Amino acid sequence: RTLDTDGDATTVKCQMKTPPSSPVLPAAAVVLAFVAMAVANYLVTDNNLGAVKFTNTEIAHTHPVYGLPIGWAFAIWGIIYTLEGLFVVYQALPFQRFGGLREPSYAKIRGPVLALFAANSAWLFLFGYEVYWASQVVILVYDALLFVVLRRLDVNQLSSRRSAASKLAAAAFSANASWVTVASCLGIQVVLLDEGWLPSPDFAIGLLVVAVAVACAATFEYSDPVYAAVAAWALGGIIANQADASEFGCKSQICPACLAAAIPICSRDDTSARDGRPNGFAPLDCDSYTESSPDECVVAKSASVVGWAYAGIGCVAFALAAGLVRGYLRRQAEKRAPRPQPPFLEDVPSTPASGDSP
Repeated sequence: RTLDTDGDATTVKCQMKTPPSSPVLPAAAVVLAFVAMAVANYLVTDNNLGAVKFTNTEIAHTHPVYGLPIGWAFAIWGIIYTLEGLFVVYQALPFQRFGGLREPSYAKIRGPVLALFAANSAWLFLFGYEVYWASQVVILVYDALLFVVLRRLDVNQLSSRRSAASKLAAAAFSANASWVTVASCLGIQVVLLDEGWLPSPDFAIGLLVVAVAVACAATFEYSDPVYAAVAAWALGGIIANQADASEFGCKSQICPACLAAAIPICSRDDTSARDGRPNGFAPLDCDSYTESSPDECVVAKSASVVGWAYAGIGCVAFALAAGLVRGYLRRQAEKRAPRPQPPFLEDVPSTPASGDSP
């Protein structure tokens, strides 16, 4: 505003601050979305509940593609959901000292977190109903949202200037992003097999290279052992599924799933011209299968996939080591540099009124 006194002007600069919106409703929405996602996961684990036509396990056993990790590897979801559950609870706690309701970094990510929880739930049902193309679009959106969250958090795990609350959120969503990136590559192969072509080991290796490149970039950028560990776990699961003792692509794994649910690929004739890469399992005659039946592995295992997966683990380990060195140097630089001070009211020069001393 401008004040005039005997022709002289004094300019006063005023700054009005808009009070921040309450985080209570967004935080509550995140809690509800997480609960809904947990319920969706429970509903799709058993097709007897009637929520989906086929479980993820039944689809995995009847779609033996080369990017598929072995069954025990999927236990990583327990860790992912535990980390995300801790974040969900903490971000809703209103306590000043032990609560994250007003944590500034959380305000930036609640929107995409809501969207990715919804995408996760939607994918579970689309995949369970074999709407594979739509489910693939959804999982790619899901993966992209996870990286939006990581980008907004922008947490280097060794930084001394990032709060423990921010690092908790980063650990939760980096674990999720690491697995879902591999799962997105797996989904592409499932879609193609359902279309009548079992992708070759070389095709699967190309997708693995993409997933490993993303893992190396994220691990290095954020000095992130969580992302690296989950990526290595997924690659280890792929290696284990190609081992001689694995039932990958074998009658002993395919037929029980076919008998449990009428999955279309089970009754489809094999019209593939590629040995060891069938596109249908009707020739297995699963209707007559029993546990005492002789086993037969109709999908050839791939030593090249194993070799490239091991190489991927090595690349991720190297990226982690380089990222930790970078993070350590950055932390030392942060300790030497003065901490940025919060902005104060800036001094505004004013024109003195007439008669005032200079």
